[in-house]
Amino acid sequence: MNKIISLLVCLASLVVAFWGCSNEKVAGTVTDTGNTVTADAQVTGVVLRVDGSPASDAMVRMARMAVFDSVLHVPEQIEVLTDSDGVYAFDSALSDTFQLAVIDTSAVEVFYLPRTTLQAKAYDSIQLAKAAVVSTVLFFNEVEDSAVSVGGHFMTCLSGTPFCDDVFAADSFSMLVPAGNWNLEIFPGDSMMVARMQTLGFADSLIYRSLSLDRLYEGDTISLGPIVWSTTAKADTLIKESEKEAKNVARISGTVLCKNGKPCADVEVMTIKDIYGFNFVEGDSMQYESQTTTDSLGRWWLPLPDSLPGDSFRIEFRKLQDDIVTQVGVSRYMTASEIKDLNDTLDAGKVTLTLPSKLVSGVNLVIDREDTTQSSNCMVNSVVVGIKGTSHFVRDATCDKLILSGLPKGSQQIVLYSGVPKAIAKMRASDVPMHYYVTFTAVSLPEGDVQEVQWMTYTPPNQNIFE
Repeated sequence: MNKIISLLVCLASLVVAFWGCSNEKVAGTVTDTGNTVTADAQVTGVVLRVDGSPASDAMVRMARMAVFDSVLHVPEQIEVLTDSDGVYAFDSALSDTFQLAVIDTSAVEVFYLPRTTLQAKAYDSIQLAKAAVVSTVLFFNEVEDSAVSVGGHFMTCLSGTPFCDDVFAADSFSMLVPAGNWNLEIFPGDSMMVARMQTLGFADSLIYRSLSLDRLYEGDTISLGPIVWSTTAKADTLIKESEKEAKNVARISGTVLCKNGKPCADVEVMTIKDIYGFNFVEGDSMQYESQTTTDSLGRWWLPLPDSLPGDSFRIEFRKLQDDIVTQVGVSRYMTASEIKDLNDTLDAGKVTLTLPSKLVSGVNLVIDREDTTQSSNCMVNSVVVGIKGTSHFVRDATCDKLILSGLPKGSQQIVLYSGVPKAIAKMRASDVPMHYYVTFTAVSLPEGDVQEVQWMTYTPPNQNIFE
């Protein structure tokens, strides 16, 4: 009997011991450069705006402490949004020492805690401050026959912080930045591409470009101008130097608004150097040749015209939808004197697009009976008709109806001259005044409608003007 009792006591002890072990919380650990953190460590708090109201839908980012070596280190980070009461919560911490950043795009306010710990609890109540807004546009200079194809996706980060944004080439972007002195890093957005470039021997200074942002204050708005990322620059050439070079290169820039008055993206842009269409020597109609498109803010940049056949030029815009021109516009006329010795950016101003107009007209042939070289045959006499300062010129025989579409509205000038390129070239090379071989007719084009113009008359150039 005593043996049975002893056995029961032992079994009971084992059960109690097992029950006690099964209810004990086992602490797991995560290591981060020597840091340990309990698996159930939460990071929570409330975010308030400058005016004291809860910051709802603000982005809160937690990041590991950056480790700087020969390569830019983009710290691992996670993010959550605040609720309607400004409360945020991370289920666990990345490490016991971490960074915390808050970005409130609605209020244009930010917060940055460069270093804190789970024990410090400095993140319980966060007060935002006005952000500095840094705006620019990124251009990507892709090289043919390159060993890598970076693509158009890039990342911009304040070095070693959670302030990072996705950026696409040829698009403008803005970052909300806390006050202070920073380095803005720009690098390809595909981490596998970055690794491949490093494997191929690309210098880190080519992959990760740095732009200094010095003395930023709360509420500042900074426009940096175009930034160029390229794999062809020297290894010690930083973005700041590229920016300086860009500023020394003369450009034309402007902004395009859609018909609704909002910034118009993806608008095709073309410089009209030959405002009379004199160089239109082939084909029946001149082609629109897009040189660039507007970014998401409606902004565009173009190099200066390398040469001008006349004393002025302007910019033409068109917006397409399903390959159909839906909105058009033209800039002001700019003169050759405005770009002479220019080493800055020429502002072409803002242009609001309108619905395209259409012009219907025709040309009657009138023969100078004193000039025996002229023919009364309509098919023999071709003409060029167009709208001055645009890409809209057509060549056709006289006595035929002409239609020009996709035109800018308002006061325009119809240009009419001989459709024989050699004849025009000879007259332009001579001392003959332009009004002897070019006819101008003023017209007012209604927006989104058709303007029918009384048929114009054309008399072939008289041979006597060359005597």
